[in-house]
Amino acid sequence: MALLEEAFLACANLDAEFEPDDPSPEFLASFPPTDGGDHWSGLLSLFDEPHFPSLGAELSGGNSLEDPAHCTAVISGTTDFQPWSVAQIIQRCCRATLALEPLGFEWAVTCSRPRPGEFGGGYCAIFADRVVLQSTGESLSQALVTGSPSVDGESSGRISPIGQSTDVTAGRSLSFNAPDIFHDPAFRRWLMDDRPKFTWHKSGDPDEWSDVVVLVDPSLSGEGSDSDMPAYIWDRIITLCRAELGAGGSGDPHIMVRLTNLDC
Repeated sequence: MALLEEAFLACANLDAEFEPDDPSPEFLASFPPTDGGDHWSGLLSLFDEPHFPSLGAELSGGNSLEDPAHCTAVISGTTDFQPWSVAQIIQRCCRATLALEPLGFEWAVTCSRPRPGEFGGGYCAIFADRVVLQSTGESLSQALVTGSPSVDGESSGRISPIGQSTDVTAGRSLSFNAPDIFHDPAFRRWLMDDRPKFTWHKSGDPDEWSDVVVLVDPSLSGEGSDSDMPAYIWDRIITLCRAELGAGGSGDPHIMVRLTNLDC
């Protein structure tokens, strides 16, 4: 539990651009640095966007009063939950438990608007030597193609033994720094109107907006959770996604896109 707490706290501090306390020897052993000059590089390598190491999750729990030797960790998803990063942290922090039995979790994806393709979720099974992650969209596609869901986990989903190279876009989110979009008056008017949106928040000065998260249809055909924003801005988001993923998009139920407003 202590190692999990250290990893979650480090992610929160790094995402908020605070310098965490020096990592423990146990942490460095579990997350060996990929950049010798940066103690946190091993942890940051688990994220698509190392500059934004947000897990979209909170950690709670502790030792049981009835059995002090038994510890229960509870991970609760929040906005922009990152199942792949969370799973890899669990795998590295809970080796003793995984040596006895595998662990797993489920997650759900919702949207403020009742649009097809914007709701889903998935499951993740964590073993000592691999992580198996599959979305409901992938399971459904497999069932439609074969007539039955995949049961062996080898032909679909996401499987990654430790140290094996993986596709950095599957089941993940994208982040684009686009301060010019936030400076666009039409975009600001759209942000401030009363119509519901997937999620957004502001920080800093009253007129400083940042971190807008939208869901984009994986076909990259132009559909998505907030495609009613100014058309030329939505088209630019789709273009950015195509440049990152290719014209065919991805096979996930959605692509989560974070727009940041960093003048750098």
